[in-house]
Amino acid sequence: MEFGIVFWFFFYLVFFCLSTYLGYQKGNLIAGILLGYVLGPIGALLIYLSKDRKHITCPSCHAEIHKRSYICPKCRVKVGVSTKTAHEG
Repeated sequence: MEFGIVFWFFFYLVFFCLSTYLGYQKGNLIAGILLGYVLGPIGALLIYLSKDRKHITCPSCHAEIHKRSYICPKCRVKVGVSTKTAHEG
């Protein structure tokens, strides 16, 4: 009986840690913690399938870059500037 309780505790703990780590990597730490705590393995799966909030795609070369970047490190194109702002300046 004790083995079963210990097994399920560690099983849940592993998926809690996994979902927390995945949430941190995707820029959504709070959701990772809450989903891992409440749903365990299902929460880890949900956070794994969620959108990455730390990175965007460069419109020119389609490379994955940090969302706060001003210039793409691969193609050196300004990112995050709308066409309206670019033509006014």
